[in-house]
Amino acid sequence: MGIEDADTEESQSGSSNYVVTPLSCALPNRHAGGPMGSGDEQVRILPGTRLHSICGERDASEQYYCNYGANEKFEASFQAAGLRISARGARGETRAVELPEHRFFLATLFQPQLSSRPEAPHPLILAFLRAAARFRRSRSKRG
Repeated sequence: MGIEDADTEESQSGSSNYVVTPLSCALPNRHAGGPMGSGDEQVRILPGTRLHSICGERDASEQYYCNYGANEKFEASFQAAGLRISARGARGETRAVELPEHRFFLATLFQPQLSSRPEAPHPLILAFLRAAARFRRSRSKRG
């Protein structure tokens, strides 16, 4: 089940189905001249999601540096295709999605690398590295 003519508004192709659109929410902009969404925002990580099992908390302050996000009018279509919303912004906007059936598919609007430090990496980055190492080990056992 797909969205016919799906595109991102960044491309300005004239599609009638932009699934990625400019942010319409009130993400803070702390960087003069920066993108619409830059700075910190509280996100609600939804229980029962992979993101929740990785981060281990319901509310988190995450950092952003972006202009585009998911077009909320397609949320039902995303979910019907198997994409699960795993985090929401203060006004209910989509902030992270995942594919529960995939070995590790998690996409965030926030950028975990912005709050990571060598001595304290973001839990999402650690989880990705662990998943990559597991995948590599599984592939080397096959060969």
